Amino acid sequence: VEVSGAQALATLREAPSLQTLTLVLRSSPVQSSNLFGDCGAQALAGLKDAPHLSTLTLDLQSNSIGDSGAQALAVLKDMPSLRTLTLDLRSNSVGDRGAQALAA
Repeated sequence: VEVSGAQALATLREAPSLQTLTLVLRSSPVQSSNLFGDCGAQALAGLKDAPHLSTLTLDLQSNSIGDSGAQALAVLKDMPSLRTLTLDLRSNSVGDRGAQALAA
């Protein structure tokens, strides 16, 4: 999944009955096509506008996501309808600023 794919996935926010979403977009050394980085993370942050989404799991391991991507994803935790948010950002480049945004 590249940035355009992440943008396409973010349009799921328009699905009127979407309540649960799990996306596994891990990249591996063998398959580096999921390296959508900060731009892809920013696109996925558009899911914040999904009106009925209550459970969101994003497995984004090894996608070259840095502080700005993590800061963009941090807006997801403020979604009014969201009850459960799971973000897996292992093996990315999230630094202090990104971690602070996620923890705030």
